[in-house]
Amino acid sequence: MQRISRREFVKRTAVTGAAFTSFPALLAACGESTGANKVSKLVLAAVQGNEDGPLKKVVGNYKSQTGIEVQIVEFPYDSLFSKLVTTFQANDSSYDLCMMDDPWMPKFGTMGALQPLDSSFGFTRDSDIPTVVYDVGTWPPPHGPVPPTEQSKAQHLYGITIVGNVEMFMYRSDKSSAPANWDAVLANAKQFNAANFYGYVIRGKATNPVSSDSLPILWSFGGNIFDDTWKVQLDSADSITAVDFLTRKLKQYAEPGAANFDAAERSQAMATGKAYQSTVWPGEITGIVEDPTVSQVKGKVAYIPIPQGPSGKGLGMMGNWLLGIPKGSHNGSAAADFIKWMLKTENMRNYVAQGGVPIRKSILNDASLAAANPYFKALAASFDAVPNWRPRTDQWGAVETSYGTAMNAAVAGQLTPQAAMQQAASQIRATMKGAGYPS
Repeated sequence: MQRISRREFVKRTAVTGAAFTSFPALLAACGESTGANKVSKLVLAAVQGNEDGPLKKVVGNYKSQTGIEVQIVEFPYDSLFSKLVTTFQANDSSYDLCMMDDPWMPKFGTMGALQPLDSSFGFTRDSDIPTVVYDVGTWPPPHGPVPPTEQSKAQHLYGITIVGNVEMFMYRSDKSSAPANWDAVLANAKQFNAANFYGYVIRGKATNPVSSDSLPILWSFGGNIFDDTWKVQLDSADSITAVDFLTRKLKQYAEPGAANFDAAERSQAMATGKAYQSTVWPGEITGIVEDPTVSQVKGKVAYIPIPQGPSGKGLGMMGNWLLGIPKGSHNGSAAADFIKWMLKTENMRNYVAQGGVPIRKSILNDASLAAANPYFKALAASFDAVPNWRPRTDQWGAVETSYGTAMNAAVAGQLTPQAAMQQAASQIRATMKGAGYPS
């Protein structure tokens, strides 16, 4: 769950573009003079909420094993982003590690704000960890469109996922089998919709919430925000069809006031037995839907990857939280050792026991963990399907504001699907042209 969350921070930081002067790699290397074995404390800037809760519970084990304290300094979502930007601009050494939402990677990668984990600290890819997890922490991005200013840069790994969020799908398994595709989702919504029981829940609140809710449907219908050359695709026929499906067809069977619903309201509706199905994030599952202290439907809800659409694919959305090492840190080697410790299988199992969302395939597919973590199988399958990430541009804040505002208007019935996407496409084209992207 997010507090002020992406939806507010994108409004405030969309045009944050202060120049950042990267210091040579040698300067960062000179900061390693103490060596990892001489460091007594690491300072980690973290997001406050469910995302860092399990991390806080395992850092004591690290101190017991290594003698190194990991001090976690928490910030609300929007404050963390702003704090990191100003810290990186000053090349400040206040933080040795930082938690990063994956849409922030383009901003920080463009700034040159992080120490490369591969070339500086020997990180290599582990076959037990999905390839896309490494890809989302790599800059420039290894696939999809690359910002014009970044195309000549060498790729490096700058972040490792610590919260393996992928958007999935939930439904009442005590009432039906799993929907194979979005047509089945619509049919089930119609069949099970009743008084005080919603056939589908739309997370329709403006900007980030409705953006996150709708993008998997957009992609599964063959739509997109950009193509691989940064040309805007929101006003394409496939994109408009996807928006029509959500805001007109599914909305017939959705909750009243859908344009004001966020993740908390969605998961509460499921947990209190008032809804049949919706998209879902792991934090909603563990925090509400499967929490026996608040849920009335524990054991009656099942989880699957995003259903297939007309494109023949079902594409979830990544919402990973990563750990990175700021360029200004003087304790890079020790910080890297902590990340490596977190990735060890036995330590990740303990992290899971504290409520963490893992990334290792062997853990996600471990049958002994399925009862306590009923979404693990779906998360593993979602990683296997290679979920999409949000467009890798430092203009994403402005893009999401335009798209999420228009989508909210479509959910509210204030704009038709076509008019909403034409509005968003026009605004986004202007934003990207102003930032030097091809029009």
